[in-house]
Amino acid sequence: MPTPKHVAITNALREECRDLPAGSRLPSEKDLATRFEVSRMTVRQALDALVTDGRVERVPGLGTFVRRPTVAMGPGLTSFTEDMRGRGLRPSSRLIALEDMPAPADVADDLGVAAASRVMRLERLRFADDEPMCLEEGHLPIRFERLLAGADLEGSLHQVLASAGVVVTSAHRRVRAAVALSRDAQLLGLPAGAPALEIIDVFFDANGRAVQRAHSRYRADRYEVMSDLRRTPTTHLENQ
Repeated sequence: MPTPKHVAITNALREECRDLPAGSRLPSEKDLATRFEVSRMTVRQALDALVTDGRVERVPGLGTFVRRPTVAMGPGLTSFTEDMRGRGLRPSSRLIALEDMPAPADVADDLGVAAASRVMRLERLRFADDEPMCLEEGHLPIRFERLLAGADLEGSLHQVLASAGVVVTSAHRRVRAAVALSRDAQLLGLPAGAPALEIIDVFFDANGRAVQRAHSRYRADRYEVMSDLRRTPTTHLENQ
């Protein structure tokens, strides 16, 4: 079946928005209708889809402007790569460092290894549509040294682990507010002291063994953390 016109226009404009700075104004509905040789109603459908995606924002009386969608990290276990692809963004990474080192105390505790034992450390800058989103410092047990040395670490680390039969099935997450210090801010394209989300994830395999500790700083202007909360039933009656 042929792609509906409004879907084709949505896809075309989505690609264009990726290459435009945030705040750029899109052509008017009338101009877009002329360009794509469709009705303004069809253009409006396409723009509605981009608004839903968080790609554009309508400002009454001024027009439609490009914006960068906020990524919501939900309660499910997903990787950075899966998060980005699930939102129509192109994930990529730049490897900054890969080395073995003595495990700091907090890393040793989280990975369940002896203090100061050797672990693998990798640092990566993570991108969405070529825009820096996250600076990640990961630590893994030394048993993964050979695997990491021959792997493409600018892709998905969880896929690298899965290729060796190590499937991540659970994680423990800690989230706190932070500020982007000078080096972090420079890499993330933020002013020094800008707010950031600091997230520490400890990932486990099906046997409950820790396989990775990821200490990441995310851009607070692009990320939010969402959770579903339920009140725990109580067996006693409260004040009556």
